[in-house]
Amino acid sequence: MRIALIVALVIISIVLIVSVLMQPSKSNGLSGLVGGGSTDTYYSKNKTKTYEAVMARITVITAILFALDVIALNLIK
Repeated sequence: MRIALIVALVIISIVLIVSVLMQPSKSNGLSGLVGGGSTDTYYSKNKTKTYEAVMARITVITAILFALDVIALNLIK
């Protein structure tokens, strides 16, 4: 059981790292601070099926699975 959880942890860790690295940048840097930077368009309000939303959802799910796997490994110890 412990070996299976360790293998799952490695796979989840790789998926989590890849999903975080594939997400687009959300910061405008200093220009967003000075210029306001937030424009509400139809596209930005309804982005449930966009690439950005899918990647954020995958990241959240894998982070939860990672945390549950680490807790399970510590309980088995």
